[in-house]
Amino acid sequence: MRDSLKDLLAAETEAEAVVTAGEVERDRIVQKGLDDALDMERQFKERLPEMQQSFTDKAQSRAEQTIAEMKLRYDERNKTLRELADRHEQEALDHAIALILNREPRV
Repeated sequence: MRDSLKDLLAAETEAEAVVTAGEVERDRIVQKGLDDALDMERQFKERLPEMQQSFTDKAQSRAEQTIAEMKLRYDERNKTLRELADRHEQEALDHAIALILNREPRV
């Protein structure tokens, strides 16, 4: 019976050692996970200005491209309107003179 009790005590001591080792290992794994998460967060915060600058650069580039396209369309429209004005200048002058003189314009 004494041997059985000694065996049981030895088994219990061994089991407690296994549980303690498991708890230590669990705590180590949890701490490693927390450390990794903090490291990733730190890296993210360090890269934040770089990411913001990249976004700003892309937005600036798109804005410049949009402005260039709008200027091109404006210039084309302005040219078209100028050509129309040149083509109809004499007609407009004839109408203006006719209005001033209160008579029918030449067609």
